[in-house]
Formats: sequence, structure tokens, C-alpha cells
Amino acid sequence: MFLLYTLLLMLGGIAMIVIGLAIQEQGIGSRILNVVVGLAFFGYGFYLMFLFDGGRYQIFFYAFILPILLIVRAFKARKEAKEEAAAHQFAGQGHPGQKVPQGHGYPAAPGQPVPGYPAAPGQPVPGYPAAPGQPAQAWPAAPDQPGHAPQGQPIPQGQYGRPQGQPGYPTN
Repeated sequence: MFLLYTLLLMLGGIAMIVIGLAIQEQGIGSRILNVVVGLAFFGYGFYLMFLFDGGRYQIFFYAFILPILLIVRAFKARKEAKEEAAAHQFAGQGHPGQKVPQGHGYPAAPGQPVPGYPAAPGQPVPGYPAAPGQPAQAWPAAPDQPGHAPQGQPIPQGQYGRPQGQPGYPTN
């Protein structure tokens, strides 16, 4: 029983040291805690195995709960970091075959900035003055909507002041 206890102490200590050094996704405090507790376990196991010359000793099997908890915690931190990295990568790419909705329900023209995203380097930003030496860019025209006419043209009025030719409204 003594030999098994000392071997488990030393192996648990080595495992905690390796995990503390190898798993970078943990916080620095968790890594230090793993290494310090691992050194303590290994040191105590080494002492009992090679330097202890008999007498009375007590076996604490519940002491193995701490290394197990620290190892599980390290692997959880690694898993969460991988999932977070995958989520960031997934969010940046979008779904394959999925079209990203653009302004007014229409996709942006090639070379035009996408609404909600910064303009590409060297591209003018709508609504802001153009950089020196670059042509100015006007706001894109809104698609035809009820009650709106193309810029500079009056809205044709029908009965009761409603625009003519709109779906759902009678025309006279």
C-alpha cells in the first residue's frame, strides 16, 4: 500500500507540473497553482519513497481530489478557449452560401462599402468629404418606395393626396 501511495503522489505531481506548463489557455494563476501543487506532491512522494526511513505515516487519499480538480479545470479552460476561438472564426466567416443582408435589402455593389462595416482602404466613405485627390461619392439612391419619387422629381398626386399607381390604392 505504501508503494502505491508514493507512486500515485509522484505521478500526480508530474502530471500537474506538465499540465501547468503545457496548457497555455489557463490563466497565469491557475498555471502557477498547478505547478506549485505538482511540485509539492512530487516532492512529498519522493521524500516518502527515497528519504523516509520508517516509522509512522498517514495516507490521505482525499488529497488526490485536488490534483484531479486542477487537471479537470485545466482541460475545461483549454476546451473553452478552443470553442471561443472557433466562435470568433465562425462569426468572421459567416455561413457558407449565406448572403449577408445589405442596406435596403440589396447587396452592395462590387467595390462599394458594406453598410455597418468600415470602407476598404482607399475607398471613399459615403456622407464624408473625399480625401484630397479622390472623387467625391454621393449617397446611393434609395429604391422606389411608396410615397417617394426619384430625387428631384415631384410625387404625382391622386385622389386625397395619395401617390398614384401604388398597390392597394384606387387610381382615378
